[in-house]
Amino acid sequence: MRTYAKMKKQEAAAALQEFLEERPHALENLTRYLAEHSDDTVNLDGTVESLTPIWRWVKSVLTERTTETPESDASTSPTWLRYGIGIEPTLSPESIAIIDGVISYLCRVVEQGAPGAQWRVGHHRIKAYMWQNHAMLVHNSEEVPLVDLVPGLARGQASGRLPSDDDKLARIAAAVIKRLNGTDEETVAEDEPLIEVEDLGEDALRGRELEVSLREDIAHEYSREVDRLVKTLAKEDGITAAFREDREVLLVTTPSWNTAQLQEWVTRYIDENIHNLKR
Repeated sequence: MRTYAKMKKQEAAAALQEFLEERPHALENLTRYLAEHSDDTVNLDGTVESLTPIWRWVKSVLTERTTETPESDASTSPTWLRYGIGIEPTLSPESIAIIDGVISYLCRVVEQGAPGAQWRVGHHRIKAYMWQNHAMLVHNSEEVPLVDLVPGLARGQASGRLPSDDDKLARIAAAVIKRLNGTDEETVAEDEPLIEVEDLGEDALRGRELEVSLREDIAHEYSREVDRLVKTLAKEDGITAAFREDREVLLVTTPSWNTAQLQEWVTRYIDENIHNLKR
């Protein structure tokens, strides 16, 4: 099965259509689950404010997959997982279904708040663009990977490694709506992607190496925070070593992580710990 990174144009267009067709059903499943398992504090009224109680509730029900969890049929997984990292490393099947519904609801809230935005396939002239062929919500020159913001947040929450505040989804939605409406100059996307990850292959002494290139403003303006990122990453399961090769480049040795997994982890860490410093 092709991942987003390896799709041709027609395949990426079909994957986007598939994602959009999945949204109503995923939201229906979430609505039904909420009716059976939540209290009256969760109300899907389409407002940005409603994302705070729903994320508070989601945090309380997320669970991790276990060694006894059977491997799911990839063909039945939602598109963001099937064409993304492929196999879910952290969330239980029940949590995947919940997050799929939350993605649908977040999309609805943002679509209502930024009615001029449209869905299209992610594309950028820069090599190894991390959101190439992903489902992107766009308006004029703004392109937001809205779908991909939620799974990483959920994995960090379920594992306990990167817990988030109750209003995290609400803050994400508010910032994205401002960005897509062109009313927040500070959130205008840079031409250069946030990070790029490259597989350098096997080193004779150190083993398999992945290289992370950081965007210049992150590497220079938040150098101390990047140092903390490296120290935290080095403690993760499956990471043998992590260090700054120079100010803008991290070198990571791992026998098990792939480029997509590392890219997601670093992006999530930056969003949780560095982007917050700009607000």
